[in-house]
Amino acid sequence: MQKEYRSVVFDSENKKYEIKDGTIGIYPFGDVKKCSILNEEAKYRGKTEPFFHQVLGGTAFFTIMGEPSFYVGLRIITKSDETLAIYVSTKPVYFNTDAYFADRTEAEKIKKVFQAIIKKQNE
Repeated sequence: MQKEYRSVVFDSENKKYEIKDGTIGIYPFGDVKKCSILNEEAKYRGKTEPFFHQVLGGTAFFTIMGEPSFYVGLRIITKSDETLAIYVSTKPVYFNTDAYFADRTEAEKIKKVFQAIIKKQNE
């Protein structure tokens, strides 16, 4: 059985997931240690370690130039402490916009799948 999202596909039959946007590749379920939803500042996507430059959510967070744009995504930490990225946003978003809420909702769904994988491994 497969669960497919724009940025990641879960293949429960083969116990693998394929990242289509981010750290592209096919990875085994058994290597997942932790999953977090994060926001990466748009200007750093693909230029540094994934989610090294995070944009923190908050009602009063603004820079001198205004609110930064960012990509909503998930950071996966493997059992070998490798950091993998899954980007949900296809283009930069801003807090409290329709695009942000849509991307955040999709990220929450993907995170639930990873949480189920982690829970099953720990049983």
